Amino acid sequence: MNFIFYALLFILFPFIAQSQIKLEKITPELSNLWGVSVLNKEEVLFTQRAGKLFRLNVFKKEIYEVKGAPKVFNYGQGGLLDIAIEEDNNKKIIYLCFSKITKNSESATAINSYEFQNDELFNKKQIFVSNKSSRSSRHFGCRLAINSKYIFATIGDRGTRNDSQNLKNHSGSVIKILKNGNYYNNKAFKNSLPEIFSIGHRNPQGLTFNIDKTNLWLHEHGPQGGDELNLIVKGKNYGWPKITFGKEYGSGRTIGMGTSKPGYEDPLKVWIPSIAPSGIMIYKGTMFEEFKDKVIIGSLKFRQLHLLSLKNNIVVSEEKILTNQIGRIRDLKEMSDGSIIIINDEFNGGVYRLYKQ
Repeated sequence: MNFIFYALLFILFPFIAQSQIKLEKITPELSNLWGVSVLNKEEVLFTQRAGKLFRLNVFKKEIYEVKGAPKVFNYGQGGLLDIAIEEDNNKKIIYLCFSKITKNSESATAINSYEFQNDELFNKKQIFVSNKSSRSSRHFGCRLAINSKYIFATIGDRGTRNDSQNLKNHSGSVIKILKNGNYYNNKAFKNSLPEIFSIGHRNPQGLTFNIDKTNLWLHEHGPQGGDELNLIVKGKNYGWPKITFGKEYGSGRTIGMGTSKPGYEDPLKVWIPSIAPSGIMIYKGTMFEEFKDKVIIGSLKFRQLHLLSLKNNIVVSEEKILTNQIGRIRDLKEMSDGSIIIINDEFNGGVYRLYKQ
């Protein structure tokens, strides 16, 4: 728990001149962590895919289990996945995205809201359940982003790729719903389900707004190659599986009609080979001034962070840091002091804090 990685900045951060940073593991070994969200200046809540929720004081390194997490479909990529937190009238409101057990060994991506106090969730409200239940154990999506009275969420294609172009099911879409769960119609497409905001997604595992909440950034897993970074706009089709840079696993054969066609949105960034992106944030703090306004993305495959510099919403440069220092990076969040909390989803994973003294 007290194990600390020390490294010179020219090794971890070749673009920084001199000095030293600390990358500290602040929990015991924990398996298959998935989502993390900031609770207050000192604490975060994080999920464990098996169905547990924890509160962690990142400075005292004290960890407590939170009661009341939902029962989940803990199989394959399914389980208790993302978490988002906000304060409303001095109450902490928790949103959990998870794979909900439905019927006959099937599951669907779902979102619940709760109040939180004294390490317990209460006043549960189910605010969304995907209308496409499946026995598949993959591609749940399940990232959350809050903006005003709305919550946005990614819904994966569950391994049935053509569902991403079907306006009558939620699979392969980004949804926008009211946080209170009341009916809301986006009217994003003619004759589509009311919750749908955009379509043509495969398995999006990164979703965040920019600092002034005007742009919604998303990244998603392609198949063999073709991971994407996209700027999400209401009523747009992001192509999967009609348009993709990815190839069929094994054979390498082309998928769909090519990499670009009228009527489909082109990605702003493509990774070939795939980096298996997971978690995304835009840095706004001062502890790492060199990170300011950069998009920071975790990589499960290459076990590193990718820092993207933007100009007019175009990616102009990419840097890679912390390679093989943490393991499979699943999610990350910025604390109020500017330090960064990073979670590792491996069997012997845990929570890390990246900071300067």
